[in-house]
Amino acid sequence: MLKISKLTDYATILLIHLSHHQKATSSSILAVETGVPEPTVAKVLKMLTRASLVQSCRGAGSGYMLNSALNQITLASVIFAIEGPIDLVNCDREHCRITLENCKLYGKWEGISLQVRNIFEKITVADLQNQTKPFHSC
Repeated sequence: MLKISKLTDYATILLIHLSHHQKATSSSILAVETGVPEPTVAKVLKMLTRASLVQSCRGAGSGYMLNSALNQITLASVIFAIEGPIDLVNCDREHCRITLENCKLYGKWEGISLQVRNIFEKITVADLQNQTKPFHSC
């Protein structure tokens, strides 16, 4: 089963909550607002900071702020920040026991992975926040 991790779900929730604040917001405030444990909030915010989706502000008024509006943050960028590259199959030829000549699927999953990535690139966090009906793709 293809499944997005709970950390990615938390990351999306935190981004939405950060968008409701006009100034830097601490991880402890975000933990209270979201119900996500503070150590998890801190961990996710560090990952989002590393991916430049949020910025960490130091000093008086310290905390975290969005780097972009939610309509500019794609789900692909959130998934990549938390999960890493969006690939359905991690094909590692160096450590695979199936020889290249016996692998009838080598190189074929990449096209499907690309389509999945493209769908996530088209959906923003704002779209997800405002979603009232299921998404349809053509």
